[in-house]
Amino acid sequence: MRHNQFIDLLLALTEKEIKARYKHAVLGFLWIFINPLVQMLVMGFVFSLIFKFGIKDYYLFLFLGLLPWNFFSLAINKATPRIVWDRSLIQKSNFPRAVIPLSMVLSHFFHFAVSWGMLMIFLILMGQWQFLTLKALGFQLLAIILLLIFASGLSLITSAYNVFYRDINFIVQAVILIWFYATPIIYPFSAIPSNYQTIFYLNPLLTLFSLLQKPLVEVNLPLSLVLIHVLIILLTLILGWIFFRKKAPYFTDWL
Repeated sequence: MRHNQFIDLLLALTEKEIKARYKHAVLGFLWIFINPLVQMLVMGFVFSLIFKFGIKDYYLFLFLGLLPWNFFSLAINKATPRIVWDRSLIQKSNFPRAVIPLSMVLSHFFHFAVSWGMLMIFLILMGQWQFLTLKALGFQLLAIILLLIFASGLSLITSAYNVFYRDINFIVQAVILIWFYATPIIYPFSAIPSNYQTIFYLNPLLTLFSLLQKPLVEVNLPLSLVLIHVLIILLTLILGWIFFRKKAPYFTDWL
């Protein structure tokens, strides 16, 4: 299949997923904003009572982390079992299998992009101009693009593995839950004891969420660490694509 045909098919499946998600929902796309908003209120109330992180706008800090995390976690959790769920389509048609997990990632990314845009409008109305400087917007754009790349690469790997080992779907769900608490979302990186911070350096999401929350909380990560995280994310997509292409011809035998 030609490159243009691959893109057209990917966009068509993505559009189908976007329309199907809120087809009969009264509030429609507002749910992409309501869900993390409710999470923010509940978690913000609980954790602000238990812990004193010293963040002036803790609820906003929390929301800035929950929005991208919801995209990342939902994209991977939904993409991982998708090939197995679409077994009838795969067995009947010949098309690039990669469009299935990637369309799930892109559909959730669309929802995230809309909700992030709504958040930026809200911040403008609230006079939070530190989020709208060229530097801050540049950091946001870089982090969002890298988050999309990372989610795409991981989804290609997990969705392919899940065809051969159905336990992968359950393992991914457990890992995602642990990953949430291992990423500075409900707490700032500065709250981690210095003798444990090196362990958190292993998490590429540390750089991405630090960039998104930078206007509220300054995290001075070594430039070398940031570059390593970026390299890991890019390699994840490349290796994920190679691995998926290698395993795709055997999918029909296992479905």
